[in-house]
Amino acid sequence: MRYLTLVLLNLPVIILALANIVTQYKMNKITKHRFGYQILVWIIILIVIVSSFPVYNYIVGEPIFDSRELSLFDVVQTTAIVYLFYIVNDLRRRIEKNEKIVRDLHQELSIKLSRGGNGKN
Repeated sequence: MRYLTLVLLNLPVIILALANIVTQYKMNKITKHRFGYQILVWIIILIVIVSSFPVYNYIVGEPIFDSRELSLFDVVQTTAIVYLFYIVNDLRRRIEKNEKIVRDLHQELSIKLSRGGNGKN
């Protein structure tokens, strides 16, 4: 039951991240390379969350979906880590966007200043 709770708590965050990445790609806000990298990262996170506990149980010799050893703290901790990863990734994207805007504004200001002191031409 705890394993199912773990998967159900993390699945919406991962689906939201994937939807955001696809939306950004469709709106041409990220490159094809970054799109592929981000999709790969979130798919790997999904695969690790879904398969790590059953694989561990299989290796140890327990029933695959036996979640006696999975505590509620483990579920909350894993969910918090995935959610924090989502937040950090989103903040990184926003910082890169702001840096691009500042860089473009600086370039435009430099062009205007080089044309004639006060920028009127």
